[in-house]
Amino acid sequence: MAFDERKPTQSTWVDIGAVEDLPPGTMKRYDLEQHRILVANVEGAPLAVADTCTHEDASLSMGALQGDKVKCPLHGSRFCLKDGRALDEPAEIDLERYPARFTDGRLEVAFSCDVG
Repeated sequence: MAFDERKPTQSTWVDIGAVEDLPPGTMKRYDLEQHRILVANVEGAPLAVADTCTHEDASLSMGALQGDKVKCPLHGSRFCLKDGRALDEPAEIDLERYPARFTDGRLEVAFSCDVG
């Protein structure tokens, strides 16, 4: 059995805005310290991923929301917002995904941090 050297982590929920600022069928970029996050309201559920395309560093918030997918404005790569998967070339690297939720009229995104 191998020794697991990973540090334990915990999630910290961060309030990033009001639910009404993100109506169903829309997406918005949020700049949070060192994170640029794209959050989309897909059928009443918030989905959050890194805002930067993994191919050419374009802001995905300038692209097109297509259901639960976002299309990059630069070269047309599409990403699944549910799991961050790169669906089309030229992008081949998946996006980082963040847990998101609507709570008491507020939008929250979770970030992992090391414990200990």
